[in-house]
Amino acid sequence: MYVPRRPARSEFVPVRNLRYHVLTWGDRADERPPLVLLHGWMDVGASWQFVVDAMREERFIVAPDWRGYGLTEGGGVDNYWMPDYLADLDWLLDHYAGDRAVDLVGHSMGGNVTMH
Repeated sequence: MYVPRRPARSEFVPVRNLRYHVLTWGDRADERPPLVLLHGWMDVGASWQFVVDAMREERFIVAPDWRGYGLTEGGGVDNYWMPDYLADLDWLLDHYAGDRAVDLVGHSMGGNVTMH
């Protein structure tokens, strides 16, 4: 069984009428830009644990479960549109970074959202 070197903190935040599950690592007061890790299609934020553990430096990291994935609620309909993901990300960035710059990393679908 894999034992994380840097265990995540799990929390739920209200995002656009959904209960969003978010994992965080490190100190939110860190001076560096937060690192926001966005998972791909059919994945979850926890899949970034191996990446976080492989990082040499500790920093504040945020990895949400997208709407309808992992422990985050799905919307009232059975499909998801890019504008929904972008609006959710905008809210999450405001919540976790405020006016600070962030470093975005996305895999697959998360990369597509990041490029928009």
